[in-house]
Amino acid sequence: MKKKENYSFRNNNKNIFAILGDNKKYLMPVVFALAVVLTVVIALSANKRSQEQAITGGEADIASSVEIPELKMEENAYPEVNALIQEYYNASANGDSEVITSIYKGLEETELLKAVAAADYIEEFQNIKVYTKPGPVAGSYVAYVYNEVKLYNYPKAVPGLESMYICTDEDGKLYINGDVANANEIEYLRQVNVQADVIDLNNEVATAYNDMVNSDEELAELLTKMRAGLQVSVGESLASSEATSAAAEESSADEAATAATSEETTQTVTTHTIRATDVVNIRSSDSETADIISKTAKGDEYKQLEALANGWSKIEYNGGVAYVKTEFFEVVGEETVEVENETQTETENTEETSTTTATENNNGVKSTDTGKMTVSDTVRLRESQSTDSEVLAMIYSGSTVNVIEQYANGWAKVEYDKKKGYIKSEFLSK
Repeated sequence: MKKKENYSFRNNNKNIFAILGDNKKYLMPVVFALAVVLTVVIALSANKRSQEQAITGGEADIASSVEIPELKMEENAYPEVNALIQEYYNASANGDSEVITSIYKGLEETELLKAVAAADYIEEFQNIKVYTKPGPVAGSYVAYVYNEVKLYNYPKAVPGLESMYICTDEDGKLYINGDVANANEIEYLRQVNVQADVIDLNNEVATAYNDMVNSDEELAELLTKMRAGLQVSVGESLASSEATSAAAEESSADEAATAATSEETTQTVTTHTIRATDVVNIRSSDSETADIISKTAKGDEYKQLEALANGWSKIEYNGGVAYVKTEFFEVVGEETVEVENETQTETENTEETSTTTATENNNGVKSTDTGKMTVSDTVRLRESQSTDSEVLAMIYSGSTVNVIEQYANGWAKVEYDKKKGYIKSEFLSK
């Protein structure tokens, strides 16, 4: 009888391991199912955390395969962001390149030149509204800025919309980021820019702009003229910038020699013979708005008295001096001569020029002439007799002004569009 007893260690030791061993064929499927459920839970939790980091602006590594959820758009929610954008637009209206570059990091040179040149047409930015969404990294924002541009000589403000990526630097200061290189940030911005509320806002502003332009021929003409003017200004500025570097290097030796002998009555000056590589305007001063005296023919040669740092060359012309753009000339000869002290000579030339200006300008207008006259080029109507004074309006080429008085210093007091101010007499013609 004793031999037939079913003796087992498990029968006497009913612990957890014994139970699992006896029932393993039932428990294994349960364990497998629990593992699958746990894996799904972990995956869902990780995805949720990545979305929350995107919404809160955390330091998330956003892969291009992750879809950004619809983010809430807020209006004027961050005073520090509004202040930054207001400062940027004030600098743009004033053509202040130094302030613009300090706020807008990574702004291309072409865009900077365009912003500065646009100040000639823009009086101010009005009714600025800032719509923001969280950015892809901590302390960043995606901003959509609605603004209305008040142009000179046009009564109504023109609506516009501009998108900006605003970040925080190491010192905690906000700036506009125009140099985004991180692929995750670029993908984030791309997805946010096509969200429904952003598209609706863009369409709303675009419709208002198009309706305004299509219904007003004066505005359409003004904007066309503005775009053409900006294109010319940017092109000339880029060319001038390149020529300035070459001219500065070429004239550095001459400047050093001039400084060393400035107290002497005579000095040694090196002049160059330059040849025109194209048909170029010869002007009365080193400015695009100065009077055109004549034009060169390709191959004409002139004595270059000085290569100015602003990209212009001072040349000897018809017994006097004139100015041409350096970039359109090549140096073909060199001559070193003894001349009178440069400071003294320039003073004499200035006195002579002032006397001429006080009597008659190159357009045949005498300093005593008043009444209705035509403006020969686009000029700024200023509050006082200074190029640093406030701009009251832009007067476009061909416009008629009422000349009230002219002065011996080359300025004229005029009335235009019910505004009284000052322009240079050289831009007046009968």
